[in-house]
Amino acid sequence: MRDRARAFAFGAGYASLVAVAALLPLPAQALWDDKITLFAEEKVTRDDNVFRLSKNVDPATAIGSTSAGDVYRTTSLGAVLDAPVSRQRFQAGYTWNATHFNRFTELDFDGHDAKATWLWQIGNDLSGQLGYTENLALAPFQYTQRPTPDPLKTRVAFLNEGYLITPRWRLDAGVAQFEQTNGDPVLQPNDVTITSTDFGLNYVTPANTSIGLTERIEEGHYPNRTFAPPQQPFDDSYRQFTRGIVADWTLSGASHLSARASHLTRRYPNTPQSDFDGNTAVLEFDWKVTGKLSLTGIARRDISPFQAIASSAVLVKGGILRPTLSLTQKVELSAVLDYATWYFLGDPGLVAGGVQGRIDQVRLASATLSYKPLEKLTLQLTGQRESRTSNVPNADYLANVASFSVRIGF
Repeated sequence: MRDRARAFAFGAGYASLVAVAALLPLPAQALWDDKITLFAEEKVTRDDNVFRLSKNVDPATAIGSTSAGDVYRTTSLGAVLDAPVSRQRFQAGYTWNATHFNRFTELDFDGHDAKATWLWQIGNDLSGQLGYTENLALAPFQYTQRPTPDPLKTRVAFLNEGYLITPRWRLDAGVAQFEQTNGDPVLQPNDVTITSTDFGLNYVTPANTSIGLTERIEEGHYPNRTFAPPQQPFDDSYRQFTRGIVADWTLSGASHLSARASHLTRRYPNTPQSDFDGNTAVLEFDWKVTGKLSLTGIARRDISPFQAIASSAVLVKGGILRPTLSLTQKVELSAVLDYATWYFLGDPGLVAGGVQGRIDQVRLASATLSYKPLEKLTLQLTGQRESRTSNVPNADYLANVASFSVRIGF
C-alpha cells in the first residue's frame, strides 16, 4: 500500500512541477494568427483493476501478481489546426501519447490520435465534409477479456454533403469506410472493414428545426476469417440496412432535442441464426438549466456497429446523464452517469462461453473537477467507478480509477 501511495504521489508531484513551469512567463507569440495551437499534457492515473478481472479470479493465477492495481503516467504532445480560408475551413489535429506503468511495464505503449477535415462550401446551397481519422491505443481490457495488451488501430475515412433543394428541403448523402485492426494475433479474426452509404431527406425550418427520413446501407467484412464450422463458427461478413426518422429541434434558447428512430436489418450469409431484425432509437436532450448548470441526457436502444466480444452482435439499452456546473469562471465540476444492459445476440454456439442469451449490466459513474488558473493552463482531478455484472461466469468486474492531469496550451 505504501508503494502504491508513493507512486501516485510521485506522479502527482511530477504533474505539479509541469504546472509550476507553466506559470513561468511564456513568449506571447501567436502561431499563424492563432490558427495553430500546441499543447502538452501530463496525467497520472491510479487503477485498482487494470485488467478488469472478476472478483472470482485470482490475480496471481491470471496475471502473475498478487494485485491487479497499478499507477501509470501518460505524456501527451499535440497540435491542433483550425484555419478558415474564404468559405472553406480546414481542421486537423495530431496527439502523440506515451504511457508508462509502474508495475505492469509490459503494458507500456506509445499511441496517437490524428484527424483531418475539410469543411467545404460550394455556393450557398451545397456544403459538406471530407475527412480522415486514425487512432492507435491499447484496447480496453473489459472488451478484450484477455490479460494481454492489444494495440488497436482504428481508421475512418468519410465524405458527406448537404444540398438545399429549396430553402426548406435539404438532401443529405455520405459514404464512409471504417477499419479496425488488432495487434494481438489471437484477436485478429475480429479485424473488420465496414463500408457505409447514407441518404437523407430533411425538412428544415427557418429556426433550424428539422425532421426527415434516412437510409443507411452497411457492409461489413472480416478479412482474417474463413467460415468453417465447428473450428471457425463466426461468419466472415454481413450486410445491414437501416431506415428511419430523424429530428432535430431547438425547443428554446436553453434546450435542444435530437432523436432518431430506425428499423434495422442485419443479414449474415452463412449463419442465418445470427440475423437481426429490430427497432433502434436514440434520444438526446440538452438543457441549459441556469447560467451555470447544464444537463445532457441520452436514452438509447441501439446495436453495436460491429461484431464484438465473441457474439454476432450486441444490443445496448440504457441511458447517460451528464451534468456540468460552473462553480466560478475558473472552476468547473462535471459528472457522467452511464447505465446500460448489453444483450449478446446469436445462437448458443456463437456466444462467448457457450451461454445462450448472455446479458451484461454495465454501470459507470465519474466526476471531474477542472481548474483553469490561466487561459491556457488546465488542471483536472477525476474519480471514476465502473462495474459489470453478467450471467457468464467470471465476466463481472469492479474498478476504481483516479487521475490527475495538467494540460498546457501554447
